[in-house]
Amino acid sequence: MPESESPTPGPEPLALPAGVHHLCSCGRSRHGWFCDGAHLGSGRVSFELELREPTTLAMCGCGRSHRYPLCDGRHAAPERRPWWRPWR
Repeated sequence: MPESESPTPGPEPLALPAGVHHLCSCGRSRHGWFCDGAHLGSGRVSFELELREPTTLAMCGCGRSHRYPLCDGRHAAPERRPWWRPWR
């Protein structure tokens, strides 16, 4: 498969224990999926998640999710291009 046709990354599993977790929603965190406050000044806030029992979540690996940092399945949808851009 040519480099330009590499598969789109899918969801990445993240196992979390019960409790409150602050997940990064800006992509700037140096602690992976966990917020470290790097979003300050970006207009974004951390994604607070409260779990009653240990859970494995599907995290967005492609950056196209409308529920980022959680995967919503958009990695499987064809990429939409503006009507004025030609297909390559």
